Amino acid sequence: MFRGGEIVQLIKDCLFPIFCLDCQTEGEWWCKNCAQKSFTGGEFYCPVCHLKNLNGKSCFNCQAVSSLEAVAAFFNYQENKTVAELIRIFKYNLAKDINTLWSQINLEFLYSVWQSGGWPYSGITIIPVPLHTKRQRERGFNQADLLAKNIFEILKKDHQNIEFDNLNLQRVKFTKQQAKLNRQERLVNLKDAFIWKEKKSPTANIILVDDVFTSGATMQECARILKKAGAQRVYGLVMARD
Repeated sequence: MFRGGEIVQLIKDCLFPIFCLDCQTEGEWWCKNCAQKSFTGGEFYCPVCHLKNLNGKSCFNCQAVSSLEAVAAFFNYQENKTVAELIRIFKYNLAKDINTLWSQINLEFLYSVWQSGGWPYSGITIIPVPLHTKRQRERGFNQADLLAKNIFEILKKDHQNIEFDNLNLQRVKFTKQQAKLNRQERLVNLKDAFIWKEKKSPTANIILVDDVFTSGATMQECARILKKAGAQRVYGLVMARD
């Protein structure tokens, strides 16, 4: 007996079949075999000067100006056109079913990236980079929130003292889309854009989650607000590094 949601999905699959963007296998946006071929162990760069390193931590010269301890990505956005296209479809074409793919990728590759970064496994809170409520209504969902929930669900099975919070870091200023701005414009655009709502301080270790890390301005500003509220260390985890 099919349930309502399963019937809708069955009809959708029949009318609008999907194919792997790499090998054209029917039924998946990106098949497991192609994803595994593309994964090289993660992308690690200093979050400020973008110098490539082994763990994504801020290099010595950049530590004083970075609110982020480190940033890690699953893929390189520029070098992996399939990932870039999947993120575009996920973000702007309302293809929420791609979230199932992200969940599978997280399950396959999360621990490899996490261990390479040398990040904490307990006493942490997973927080998505928030969208303004207007933008979220327009899009129908926050892609960072879905990614963060996937990561939390995987980690909580094996580790204690891990929390998920998508309520207290809030975007209170409706800003222009960062992708359309240069670095200086991005910094001005984000001024006073985020707040920490809760009076209670966040946990010592925060993992900020987003889909793409480009200049880093958004994550740096989120990290600055979190540290101002009492967090000690803030790490960034993204699907792709631009």
